[in-house]
Amino acid sequence: MRVLSETTKLNATAGGQVLMDVDVTNTSDVIDGVTVRVIGLDPGQVACTPPMLPLFPDASGKVSLRIDIPLTFPAGRHPLTVEVLSSVRAERRQHVDVDLVVAPRPQLKVSLRPAVQRARRRSRHLVECRNAGNVPLSLVLTADDPERSLRNSFSSPSITVEPATTGSVMLTVKAKRRFFGSDLDRPLNVRAESVEHDVAEDAVAVLRHRPLVPRGVLTVGILMLIIGLWAGAFLLGLTKVFSGDAVTKTAPASFFVSSNAAVLQAANTSLESLAKSGTLPAGVGGAIAGTVTASSTGAPTGRIVVTAVRQGRNGPVRVASAASQADGSYVLLGLLPGRYYVQFTAPGFRDAWYPSVGTQKAAKPVDAAPQAVTRGIDTNVVGLPASIAGHVDPGDAAVRPRTSVTARALLGNPTVKPAAVATTDAQGRYVLRGLPAPGTYELGFTTPGYAPTTVIEKVGGGQARSEPTVRLSAGEGTIAGLVFTDAGGAPAGLGEVTVSTSQDGRTLSTATPTQGQVGHFALTGLATPGTYVVTFVKPGFGAFTRVVGLTPGQQVDLRIRLRSGTGAVTGVVRDAAHQPLGGVAVTVGGSALPMQTTTLTDGSSQGSYSLSGLPVPGAYTLTFTLPGYAPQTLPLNLALDAPSPPTDAVLAKGFGRIVGRIADDDTGWVVGATITVSDGLNVHTTISVQGDATHAVGSFLVPELPPATYTVTVTGSGKRQQTALVTVVAARDTCQNLRSVPTSAPNTDPPPCG
Repeated sequence: MRVLSETTKLNATAGGQVLMDVDVTNTSDVIDGVTVRVIGLDPGQVACTPPMLPLFPDASGKVSLRIDIPLTFPAGRHPLTVEVLSSVRAERRQHVDVDLVVAPRPQLKVSLRPAVQRARRRSRHLVECRNAGNVPLSLVLTADDPERSLRNSFSSPSITVEPATTGSVMLTVKAKRRFFGSDLDRPLNVRAESVEHDVAEDAVAVLRHRPLVPRGVLTVGILMLIIGLWAGAFLLGLTKVFSGDAVTKTAPASFFVSSNAAVLQAANTSLESLAKSGTLPAGVGGAIAGTVTASSTGAPTGRIVVTAVRQGRNGPVRVASAASQADGSYVLLGLLPGRYYVQFTAPGFRDAWYPSVGTQKAAKPVDAAPQAVTRGIDTNVVGLPASIAGHVDPGDAAVRPRTSVTARALLGNPTVKPAAVATTDAQGRYVLRGLPAPGTYELGFTTPGYAPTTVIEKVGGGQARSEPTVRLSAGEGTIAGLVFTDAGGAPAGLGEVTVSTSQDGRTLSTATPTQGQVGHFALTGLATPGTYVVTFVKPGFGAFTRVVGLTPGQQVDLRIRLRSGTGAVTGVVRDAAHQPLGGVAVTVGGSALPMQTTTLTDGSSQGSYSLSGLPVPGAYTLTFTLPGYAPQTLPLNLALDAPSPPTDAVLAKGFGRIVGRIADDDTGWVVGATITVSDGLNVHTTISVQGDATHAVGSFLVPELPPATYTVTVTGSGKRQQTALVTVVAARDTCQNLRSVPTSAPNTDPPPCG
């Protein structure tokens, strides 16, 4: 009987299921029925399909195992053995070792007994912590009193609870003694939190605080106090009514009668309809009018509350109020003849009194006449300083630049120095503080290598405004310089050199002049940041390449020397999915001097490479190597007067295999021996097979191994362990035979492969 399983490790979660297939081959000459069981687990956790697998001679079948993992199954690695038994011969059994890895599932439940306890000063609660997970929990207990009126203590501030068990801690709660009042619930938040795992649970303990004095006695006292207070308030109110301020009195209507038809029309009344006693419409009395402006800009300001204050017998009395309109104007109506102080208030502004002073003591009084409007009561109000905060996004920049942010006022006097200046921090944030308000500001953003940006923003008095993210536009870059040659001895500019690069799939090209500034060139309008491969080509001089990385707005000055009879090669290395590969070693073969480079690892030119200075004409080879990939070699022919086209390469991932056979101490082969292959980090296990049309007796195979050095070990019950060191090469089979002999037998070398 031969047993194979592709699974050596089962990853499971508590409360879930895992599946495993076991392939069984009947190598005997009789019909057999096999059963499977898992050693190391409760049989109730394992279900086999089918329960018994009937097999004819040389027939194969599969048994599927379903393993149920209880919620409290301990986390960690559990070695299991899958045993396959023959129903014909009990001694015929095979084993497969499997590691069951159960992920941690911490879970905690906290309860209090009792949750509510009635007491005068102290209550005791039993805190029960139940571990409903599959890992031990080291818990730290804390308690928080929202009212800061309780003291608490635990019999133990920490506790360790094993899975499926409950740990208990006694909590004592104390409060100061209360003399009066009714029962008062004082909550205490209890929290149990795990030290190793991100799990915590809360519960609430309540001390129902009892007073010393019963409620009935307290109620009688409160009622007597209420009756006394009511009587006192009644007497005091009557006194105030009969000695009230003059503002509660009325003047006869004839005092306000006037032939001023405009005033009466504004009050929506007429001379004949005025009452002869009592109060009058607001428009019939005196009025105060004016305009409110902001001291920061001199512009009219609306939504300012204007109040007329009269000095009464017992202090200032607010008589009438109104709000300034959008044009800053206001009117206070219905004022009795007399002297008033005018106050101006609003959120975000400093309180002001006419004429633009900070206190009533320094204010100038305003006289109101009956059925007349006192105009020109104008005031400047001072807004509290405002702030503007925001974020600057420089785009895809390797190093975040610092941006200078300035705020200039657009109203008032815009030619003065900036109202505020700030610099962004490492995360691109900025805050402009102390801005005179209200006001309209132009925010200017200046960043080295980026185009300047401006934003218009309005702020109100005392406002903390948040500006949306400002995205910077990188300035255009330039690659310029001089192409020269020293073929005649002294360096001299070289004309008719074609200088080219690519941007977004477009080719940008220029040529060096032959008169004037001979050999000079400039490639302008390049998007930044970015990486560019610049090629220099001239007939008779071959080609030369240079990789140039541009930071935002950078201008690079190059000095390029072309030698007669040299060329260059460029290209891109990609994987099988057409994705560029960085870090690929590119080596030139066939050159007198070894030349090597590496493909770029980031930026828009990732995976590209360039090599210059190759003698032309010439035939070379380019070899591309990268760990984990099969190397590739391509031919390269460089002509004297023509640039070489790009030479691109595609690398495929490479895996190797280890094959071999297990020999016994004589001339036979061993079936069922356990072979372990390891590179120090990963372990692969298989067994030697019985043999069939494609596999020899005692052979084994370990597939899909990354190229590396491995140890191959054969073990067996009562057998001597033998180990060999094997180097796996991509896309190839590496053969290694081993010998499995009894521990009492001498150790001999295995037979060679072949």
